[in-house]
Amino acid sequence: MFPMTDRYLVIIAVGPDRSGLIAEITSVIADFGYNIEDMDQVVMHGVFILSLLVNISPAVDSLDRLRKKLEHICHELGLEVTFYYTGNR
Repeated sequence: MFPMTDRYLVIIAVGPDRSGLIAEITSVIADFGYNIEDMDQVVMHGVFILSLLVNISPAVDSLDRLRKKLEHICHELGLEVTFYYTGNR
């Protein structure tokens, strides 16, 4: 049996800052059972920028549903969201 190689998704959300954005985005990821392994957040002149490194290995089959849910939530929050599949970290 071959060892499982971890797979990662980088999620970047950008838009107007307001309280609660991190909680709303990360709760969606947690609901899917994914682990956030690294995170960076900054606000520059009122612009919120969040980047997340998410280990998607446990449930790669749910990835499309996660992306659609995050796109919907971010749209409602006034954020643009981008996804980058990285394979291995």
